[in-house]
Amino acid sequence: MAPDNQPHRSPQPLSPLEFHVLLVLAPSQLYGYAIKKGVEEQSRGSVAPEIGSLYRSLSRLMDRGWVEESRHPPEENSPRRGKPRKYYCITPQGLEVARTEARRLREVLETAESSLPEAAR
Repeated sequence: MAPDNQPHRSPQPLSPLEFHVLLVLAPSQLYGYAIKKGVEEQSRGSVAPEIGSLYRSLSRLMDRGWVEESRHPPEENSPRRGKPRKYYCITPQGLEVARTEARRLREVLETAESSLPEAAR
């Protein structure tokens, strides 16, 4: 549990990768490579994690209780070689953190837009 006794609160802004992982997992459970591709697509290429970075980020999000390994992964239609895929899903706390971060970012943008002179916009 976080020091402030609120496990869903982010003590600081999320990294772009953490935020995008939460956003990608919000509608459905996914496995690692699908999360990576979803983050790249959603961020229009501005966040393109190496697979190791992605798994470290997933580990941090899991430690915070915002993401968990899916207890009921979807059945895969085609047979695969190798180990079964691990699927991840967002938790209710993770969904709240993503919403909180989205609000924070919206407020930052509104402040920036209202603070800049018209010519600088």
